[in-house]
Amino acid sequence: MARVAVVVPLRRGAHAQARSLVATGSPFDLEGAGLAQHGVFLTRDEVVFVFDGAGALARRLSGEDPALWRAAAAWGPLVAGPPRVGVSAWGWSRIEEPEGATFGPTPGPGDSEGGDVYPPSSPEPPG
Repeated sequence: MARVAVVVPLRRGAHAQARSLVATGSPFDLEGAGLAQHGVFLTRDEVVFVFDGAGALARRLSGEDPALWRAAAAWGPLVAGPPRVGVSAWGWSRIEEPEGATFGPTPGPGDSEGGDVYPPSSPEPPG
C-alpha cells in the first residue's frame, strides 16, 4: 500500500472556491485508479490531497490519467505556487477484530483451563 499527500498552496481569497470544488467530490474514478482511500483537507491557505492505493498509485498521480489533467485545470486559477508531494514516512492504524473473533492461542494442555502440559506416562503392563 502506498500513501501520498499532495500539498497545494492557494491564492489569497481562493478558499471559498476551493471548498466548492472539494464539495463536488472526486472528478475521476477512484476505484479505477487503484485507490483504497482518498481524502482532502482544506485550510485557509492550502489544500492537501491524500491518496492511499496500490502500486498503480504513483503511475496515476504522475499524470497518466487524462481525468487527472482535467481536474488539475479546474484548480489552476486557485493555485498560488507549485504543489509539494510527500510520501508516507510513518503511520499507525488500529485493527478492529470482528465481533466474536479472537486471534489468541487455542486453549489446550497447560492453559488456564486445565490439562497437563505433558501427558502422564503409561504404566508398564503387569508382567
